[in-house]
Amino acid sequence: MPDAHTPERGLSAAEALSRLPLETPDRSAWPLLERRIIAAPPAAAPRRRWPLALAAAATLAVAALMPRLLSPPVVAPTGTPVATTAAPARGELEALMAESAQLENFISAVSADDMASASAAALGLEFEDRLRRLDVALSAPTLDLQTRTQLWQQRVSLLREYAGVQGTSQWLAADGGSLDGALVATF
Repeated sequence: MPDAHTPERGLSAAEALSRLPLETPDRSAWPLLERRIIAAPPAAAPRRRWPLALAAAATLAVAALMPRLLSPPVVAPTGTPVATTAAPARGELEALMAESAQLENFISAVSADDMASASAAALGLEFEDRLRRLDVALSAPTLDLQTRTQLWQQRVSLLREYAGVQGTSQWLAADGGSLDGALVATF
């Protein structure tokens, strides 16, 4: 059943809407906006983030060197022969384990996996692969104290390098850059 109220000459909806008059405001807003823009104080210069990033990098360097700075130097009494390969102390192994945990926490806090470039992600995977190999070696139950300490020293050294890469990546990101280019993993 056809609609009884349609006109004889049918208009499409698009044609009917195009024939409607445009709605105009009472007055133009552009002169008021122009006066506000001219009267507004100039925008402050953007804050430079590099001092903050530089301070973070310096803090990372101090944190990485802190165990060496705090440990007292070993001084042998005069006339006593010094052993070249002394057996490591149990406290040294515990200090290495603690530093390793701190570096792992730092790396997990500053790593930005969602915004990493392909080369930075590949370098991070290389570090993690090396850490996994060291962890496998450390899991051997027959290791003596000296070998275990050497492996923990290698692990801490590797974590320091990885933390340096992550810190540099964050420093560059704070300055608007990224860690791109050809990164080389050395063995």
